[in-house]
Amino acid sequence: MTGDDKNSEKLLFPMRERSFAIIITRGFIMPTLNKIFDKCGVALYQNESLDLDHYYQEPYQDEGDEIKVIGEPFETDKSKKIRKYDLFAEDRNFSNFSFFMDGSRRTYKIGDIVIDGKKIYPVVVAQIRAGCTERDSQKKLHSYQSHQTIQRKNLLLLSDKVNTVDFKEIQQRITRTKVAQEMFLEVVNYRFEPEKHNIPVNAAIAKANTMMHDIEIGILSDIVKSGALDTDRMLVVDGPLQFLRQDTGKLEFADLFYNVIGVSKSFNPMLPTSSKSKRGGTQIGAELLKLEYGERTPVFLKENDRGRRFGVWYLRIRPKNRMSNPLEGIIKIEKMALEDYYDSGIPTDVVDTISLSLLNECSPTCYGCDERWASHLYPVYLTETLIKSTFESDLVFINNFKRDFR
Repeated sequence: MTGDDKNSEKLLFPMRERSFAIIITRGFIMPTLNKIFDKCGVALYQNESLDLDHYYQEPYQDEGDEIKVIGEPFETDKSKKIRKYDLFAEDRNFSNFSFFMDGSRRTYKIGDIVIDGKKIYPVVVAQIRAGCTERDSQKKLHSYQSHQTIQRKNLLLLSDKVNTVDFKEIQQRITRTKVAQEMFLEVVNYRFEPEKHNIPVNAAIAKANTMMHDIEIGILSDIVKSGALDTDRMLVVDGPLQFLRQDTGKLEFADLFYNVIGVSKSFNPMLPTSSKSKRGGTQIGAELLKLEYGERTPVFLKENDRGRRFGVWYLRIRPKNRMSNPLEGIIKIEKMALEDYYDSGIPTDVVDTISLSLLNECSPTCYGCDERWASHLYPVYLTETLIKSTFESDLVFINNFKRDFR
């Protein structure tokens, strides 16, 4: 190449030599995630990222539930018969629900760490989101208190087998970087319990779920404190009321759920209806096959590890002859029992009003937009869509952890 050619090249690519020098310099100054871990004495092996939400089958929303022995219904009307609503005689325009809350998460495995040169634990990252919508007097749905955005967090989850000193150093080195601050990234640990989680990655997912529930409880607390909820302006939580870790055991916690119900789109049809079910007795799915459109089961009693009592019932919200599966079009509803109702059960008129309101929420549908449409309430679908729109794409989010942490 002649001298003139070299000068011409510099004119065509005036920044090339300088940019190359900058890239080399950055490599020395700004550490990758691997180097941050290495400096803290922890070996991180980043491999091909795995989308955990697609790799592992999504569990039923009521996973871990247990219905007490079916005997006397947990409602004031003690009849054990299926309850039917005359949908032609009822008012089909009213609904007791004005608020709809949902939380969502996406989890990915980005590598593994070796603890004490003996055991391998996954490194998991997660996006968690939660938010609430409100339907106003003009029947328009919008974010609760429109100035509030969807609440979000991004997580880097490490096993608690990493010793405290190393974990704190990793946490500080990462969270003080500009990249982590721009991502709203938190570094947290998870505890793997073999008898509970089966594999370590499930423990990381459970931790992400717990932190998502923390956000939901915070949103619910704000709504309750504002005085926005009432018996004719209730709130629907998408999914069961599984806030066991957030439960303080105090009456104030139960007060949060006075005007709140949980609605599950998916549920375990093999859930035992009594201790005999484990030895060949009746499972809840067999009972649900009897439900026709506009019918519900009696209210069953559910009690969690904290001693909280819940009324649980199932309602068919779609005609059976239009479903591809006989259990499609059925939802599971939960309501926390007030202390006054611990013995008598939930008032039947309250259960009936809630059930009729849910039947009225079934139109329009999200048919063609969501494969779960048959068990989806449209306002909940819109809330879920709003929340999921705030997720970064999988590719962009995962690549954040392959960048230099500056």
